[in-house]
Amino acid sequence: MRPKAILGGLVALGLVGVMASAQDAPPVGIQTGPATVAPHWTKNTSFPTSVPEGAAFHIVERGDTLWDIADRYLDNPYLWPQLWDHNKYITDAHWIYPGDPVLLPDLALIAAGAGEELALGGPDVGEEFGVEGPGGEAEESVALVPVTQETALQCAMYVTREKEDESLYIIGSEQGGDKVALAERDIVYLSKGSNAGVRAGDMYTLHHASYTVHHPVSGDGLGKKVETTGWVKVILVQEDSATAVVEESCIDIHAADYLKPFERVNVPMIVPRPAADRMTPPTGNVNRYIVDLQDDGAIGGAGQFVIIDAGSADGVTPGSVFSVYRVMYPSVPTPRNVVGEVTVVAARDDTSTAKITYSREEIMVGDQIELR
Repeated sequence: MRPKAILGGLVALGLVGVMASAQDAPPVGIQTGPATVAPHWTKNTSFPTSVPEGAAFHIVERGDTLWDIADRYLDNPYLWPQLWDHNKYITDAHWIYPGDPVLLPDLALIAAGAGEELALGGPDVGEEFGVEGPGGEAEESVALVPVTQETALQCAMYVTREKEDESLYIIGSEQGGDKVALAERDIVYLSKGSNAGVRAGDMYTLHHASYTVHHPVSGDGLGKKVETTGWVKVILVQEDSATAVVEESCIDIHAADYLKPFERVNVPMIVPRPAADRMTPPTGNVNRYIVDLQDDGAIGGAGQFVIIDAGSADGVTPGSVFSVYRVMYPSVPTPRNVVGEVTVVAARDDTSTAKITYSREEIMVGDQIELR
C-alpha cells in the first residue's frame, strides 16, 4: 500500500504520520512579510499570493504537516487547529503542499495548553491510528470521534462584532406572499445576478442577524448573534437577480435573510475521556462564562450549542474542552458544582461556539466554564 499523507496533525502521543510525496524544497523556516508567494502546484488553489507587512509565515516544505508546524513554531502540536483556522484557504487539513504559505497567528496570544489531548483530527470518523512505542512499533490504537454532526455544525449560530455584508439577500419565493416560512426544495429569488458575479451552481449559506449578546456579568456587548438559517444552490442567473433552490433549512427561512459564500465546516475530532465532576480539581486555565444558548433558550442540555466568551485570543481552538460549573454559595464560597461540559467547535477572536457534550443538570447563561 502506498504511503498516505496525513497532514492535519495526527501524530498525537507518537502517532506515526506519513508524509506526502512532493518535490524537495530547501528548508526556509519562519519569515516575516511583506513577501510575495511564488507560483507553485497545489490543490489549495486559493492560497494568498502575498503576505502583509509584519505577518509571520512559513513556506511548506516536503514532509510538513500542520501538526509539525504547530509544534515547531507554537511549541504545542495540539494547536494545529489554530493554524488551520488562521489559513482558511486550506480546504482539507490533511493536505498541504510544498510552496503553500502558512501564516502564523500572534504567538503571544496562544495559550500553551489549549486543546491539549483533545484537538486531534482524522481523515475518517472513528479511524484508528497506531501509537508508536519505545521500539518504534505500534502498541495500541486511539479511536477518534467527531464532536458533532457536520450538518448540525453547518447550522450553528455564532457571534460577531463586525457587521457582515447583507447586500445579497432573499427577495422572496416563487410562491410570493402565500408562503412566509421557507424550507427545503423551495425556490427563492436573490437580490443580485450575473452583474455582481453570481453564477449558476454557486452555493450560499443563509443568515439572519438576531440580537446583541451582552455579557451576563459585566453587561458589555459582545457582538451580534447571527443565526444560520440554511443554504441554497443557484440554478438560474439573470443580470440583476438570480433563482436558487433551498438545499437545507436549519430553521425557518424568510425573505431578507442574507447570503454568504458556502464554506464547508470541519468537524473537530476528539479522543473521548470521562467528563469532569465534583471531584475534578480546578485546572487554573482560562475561566469564562456561557453567554448565550441555542434557539434563544433559557436552559440547555446535551447536544445543544452555546456561545462562550473565550476565543482564539485566549488560545481556544476547535476541540478545546471546558467544564461547566456554578458556585452555589459564593459568599462562603462553597465548592464548585460541576453541571456539564462543552467542547468548542468554532472559535472567533473573543467568542466561540461550543457544543454541550455532557450535562448533569440544566445549563444556563451565566454558568462559569474552565478550560480542562
